[in-house]
Amino acid sequence: MSAMFYFTLVFFCLYQTTLCQLSFDPGCSFSNGQCIYNVKLGHEGQCDSAGKRATTDATAQPSTSGSSSSGLQSCSCKDIDGLNANMNTLWSSITKLQNNFNNLAQELNVTQEQLGMKESELAALLTDKNNIQALLTSNELLLNKSKAELASTVETLNKELDRLRATLGKTSDDLSVCKTSLNMVDPTHTTPVLYGDFVTHYCDFEEGTNCNYTIESCTGSAECWYKGTGRQNVYSGPIEDHTLGAPSGHYMFINPEASPPYHSSTTTSSAYRSARLTSPIFPPSNNYCVRFWYTMHGSDTGSIRVYAQVGGGDGYPVYTKKGDVDKDWHMGQIQLDSEYTASPFRIVFEADTNSYRTYTSGHDRHYNLKGYTSIDDVYVYNTSCSNVPTCPAGSRRFTANNVTSCYSFHVTPKSWNDAVKVCKMEAPNGHLVSVNSQKEQGFLYDTISNDASLTYAGTNGWYTSGNDERNENHFKWTDTGYPYDLNYTNWHMGQPNNVGDVQNCLLLQYRDAKYEWGDVNCADKHPFICEIHI
Repeated sequence: MSAMFYFTLVFFCLYQTTLCQLSFDPGCSFSNGQCIYNVKLGHEGQCDSAGKRATTDATAQPSTSGSSSSGLQSCSCKDIDGLNANMNTLWSSITKLQNNFNNLAQELNVTQEQLGMKESELAALLTDKNNIQALLTSNELLLNKSKAELASTVETLNKELDRLRATLGKTSDDLSVCKTSLNMVDPTHTTPVLYGDFVTHYCDFEEGTNCNYTIESCTGSAECWYKGTGRQNVYSGPIEDHTLGAPSGHYMFINPEASPPYHSSTTTSSAYRSARLTSPIFPPSNNYCVRFWYTMHGSDTGSIRVYAQVGGGDGYPVYTKKGDVDKDWHMGQIQLDSEYTASPFRIVFEADTNSYRTYTSGHDRHYNLKGYTSIDDVYVYNTSCSNVPTCPAGSRRFTANNVTSCYSFHVTPKSWNDAVKVCKMEAPNGHLVSVNSQKEQGFLYDTISNDASLTYAGTNGWYTSGNDERNENHFKWTDTGYPYDLNYTNWHMGQPNNVGDVQNCLLLQYRDAKYEWGDVNCADKHPFICEIHI
């Protein structure tokens, strides 16, 4: 109810109360059979000594005409009783109104009290809010300070790691110099890599020196090893190299079209021509393990033979594979014991082919040029094959789509090509990660998010094996050396977009969107994830 209503109600009741305090006792007289009375307010004692109503009122004078004079009312005596009853009813109503007013006033007081309590509670909440806001501000300052300290610590650790690597490299160089001075190793050999308690000599044939592997001279119709990229022949040979799995990658192959013999249209050839590729010298050890990747494809493919050359002599092959296999890359493995490794030795790869050309009346006809053999990614460990771990130390295992893999996270940023080489160095079947399901994507995101150092390192994303160098905007996984289509995608909105026409590599890029994908320049340096199928 409004304040005006309460004011009006109070005024009315006060007025009625003042009015009702006046006496109401009528005087009565009879004339001509009528009860003639004069109602007087404020007069008491209108009854006689016997308690009966007075029959006349001293001030009431009847008119000569017999009718009531002015100021007098003619009525039945019952009207007096009715008026008394009405007055009682009015008093009862006034009493109820007064009670209701008192109740409303009491409720208003209670409401005001409750409002005061709410105002106090609100003030307390505002105080709590200010305190919490101050605490949040303080914690945010501490968090920013912690992030800065963490970044500084990571930077210091990276510098220390680089220093240790440099020290290790220098120590390895000094060791090589020492071994060279003792005639234990070829001084032209590339620096080996320490891996666990053994040394890994790895060659991907990407550099111009071919890791100091020697191609034996070939003249005339002799066969040779050549360095190739991409697909050399539509009928045989690999699709891409095994290291990068992209057109920019390199591998070694024998080329049946480079110098095949000529025969007349009535002549066929059964002579196989061989090509040899020889490694640098490896120092003595109790055991050696040799692993390499090869393709043998085409109807004229001959054989591939591997020798452990001790003292300049080949001896029998320690590995042989013959005939057409398929266009895919396969891994060969050789276990060498002390009979071969007690003295310095070399590894010799020899392959042959039976391809040739025919001619008629001086016009060449190209037939039987289907004898390509290729090799790539050669690993030589100075330990037994069983001692080479399947997964590197510190890696994480995960199973998706019935495939179990090891994953290692490398926080030192590298270009895409260099990142691939690091993954290949870890294991013969190692490669940059290929994300083939939402489950695998979630595993990678959770692993990074639950590790502060990985979260910090991966601010700008992580390299994968995805690449569209072969065909723009047709990204493929390159982990097998035989590029295959993406069967699962998680591109960020607007990606891929090939900004500057130079973005060919797939990056787990957008950290705030659970590392949704983007394409970047392969020369950019980013952390990367290696994967090894078990």
